[in-house]
Amino acid sequence: MQTLFDIANDTLDWCVRGGRGDFFETHQYELTDKLKKDYATFVTLKIEGGLRGCIGSLKAVEPLYMSVHNNAINASLKDFRFKPVSSRELEIIDIHISILSGFADIDSIDEFKVGEHGIIIQKGFNRAIYLPEVAVEQGWTKEETLDSLSLKAGMPANAWREGTSFQVFSSVVLEKDER
Repeated sequence: MQTLFDIANDTLDWCVRGGRGDFFETHQYELTDKLKKDYATFVTLKIEGGLRGCIGSLKAVEPLYMSVHNNAINASLKDFRFKPVSSRELEIIDIHISILSGFADIDSIDEFKVGEHGIIIQKGFNRAIYLPEVAVEQGWTKEETLDSLSLKAGMPANAWREGTSFQVFSSVVLEKDER
């Protein structure tokens, strides 16, 4: 999966250094059949272990390599929680790529396994997602995860306890700490 990291790194350089008006070239990458298959992905950017940006897609609507490319742009420039990534940060950013699969509706929150599943919560128009590693990194219990996820969705912390739908999923996380 080195190619995915090459694409993510080159995308960050390209978009942060002002390449948004140009077309991102992909001819220099070895695009295998797997990289051309549609996948849902998230790109997470970290600096010294702290979150710096994280955006992704829940539906597999484009090839894996393009999903990583587009989510790298969005995580670096369009995550509303952070200012856009600066060129000074490019050398110290760690990139994590999550490839999502196995989405399933669950009838009971008992089916959600912290550290094994990512989770999507929805109640009316409010919706939020946590990747499987979030609860583990934060040291949260299942209830703490759901309280935090409810808040992230713009609801009261205990909103998950009633009238809420859930989906779980799994992901494979690819990490590379040096650029």
